[in-house]
Amino acid sequence: KNLFSSDYFPVSFSFPSNWEIMNDTTLNMVHVLSPTSDQDFFQEMVNIVVGATSDRELDEFFELNLKMIQGMFEELNQTEKPSYETINGVKYKKVRYNYLFAGLPLTAQLYVTIKDDKSFIVNCSALQNTFDDYAKEFENIVNSLEIK
Repeated sequence: KNLFSSDYFPVSFSFPSNWEIMNDTTLNMVHVLSPTSDQDFFQEMVNIVVGATSDRELDEFFELNLKMIQGMFEELNQTEKPSYETINGVKYKKVRYNYLFAGLPLTAQLYVTIKDDKSFIVNCSALQNTFDDYAKEFENIVNSLEIK
């Protein structure tokens, strides 16, 4: 496993050694991407976005974020009710949904939290028919997430 840590992003986490990291400091986002192969051209990914909360509480921030996502994608439907999970002492609100992106049927597991004056949005996405194959790797990445 590799460890991601950065002076720029206030997070650290471990990720599979054959996955790659892309930092986007313009969008305040870290992408953790699975390797591609001839059989699998789609890069499964975990995106972590660090933003502002605009002084909102977690539930309100979560709802606004979900509304934004619903406006962005076609045929978006939640496949579970939102729930809470505590990861390394931080309370997250999470939900899973299916949607179409560029014609591809995807599944995403979304985690949202607020710490101090920052928001953290973690989105794990894969093709609907392979999401379960990657669920363990997604969970390992998310469960190793530390907010600094």
